[in-house]
Amino acid sequence: MQHLTYGIFFNGNSGKGEAKKIATNLAKLLKVHLIEPLLLSSTNVKDAITTIKNALPKLDTLIIIGGDGTINVAITALIQAKKFLPIGIIPAGTVNNFARRYNIPLDITAAMQLLVENHEQRQVGFAICNNTKAVVSSLTFGNLADISNQVRQQEKRKFGKIIYLIKAVKHIGKDKSFLIHYQSEDGTDQILKTWFALITTTKSIGGHVYSTSSPNKMHISLLNNIGIKQVLPYCFFALTGRLNNSKSITQFEVENIKISAIHNRKITTRIDGDKALDLPIEVSYRSKELSLFVPKK
Repeated sequence: MQHLTYGIFFNGNSGKGEAKKIATNLAKLLKVHLIEPLLLSSTNVKDAITTIKNALPKLDTLIIIGGDGTINVAITALIQAKKFLPIGIIPAGTVNNFARRYNIPLDITAAMQLLVENHEQRQVGFAICNNTKAVVSSLTFGNLADISNQVRQQEKRKFGKIIYLIKAVKHIGKDKSFLIHYQSEDGTDQILKTWFALITTTKSIGGHVYSTSSPNKMHISLLNNIGIKQVLPYCFFALTGRLNNSKSITQFEVENIKISAIHNRKITTRIDGDKALDLPIEVSYRSKELSLFVPKK
């Protein structure tokens, strides 16, 4: 009897070796269920992608231990290899929007148990940036994305989301909006003032519902400017996550989008929380290429 082989990918730099401990425990559980585990790890993104790509021919499923950033690395490897396997998630990261979105248990033991019993596979959506990099939950750019670089982990833990509001209010009048060109195949062709842009692969991030949504599309929300008049809608956004019902906000949905900066100004994106590609970029939504282990209904 030929056993299945599951790759177990984790970040070797994960704090205090917790991810490695989880991977070791998961490997033991898989063996009990006659599944052969193959541990995959690296301490940097480039090597991690290479490690996963090299292992894919041996694997039937890829299990990812970590949050959105680690999931991004794994799916990016699948994109570059042009080979999509079913994936499972152990949500052990700081940001677990992807796991929350599909009701993956946030309890580590429960998430591991889901992989061996009482699960089903569901096709899930994600986006691809410039044909090479995954967008699991979100892509951002603009002044708020830059502000996030200034917020220390200690400040996040102490003050929560309000720290972003404090930092942003301090920037009123200092940071100007960018002129950004948005083009898509469905007819969108606009040059818009953009103080901050948020592209999501779902209608919600971290439990916040940003808008009613169409299936199989990305959701784009733009904060056009921020001044004294925009403080109230920004406060509403920072504290609730909701961007709708404001003249300061532009929203639309697309399957694909080309985004470029006017005047060739350098603008850097953040994808799933990490610094990523500079504009111009092209982002497309994919809905039928990736299967995820989810709780059985």
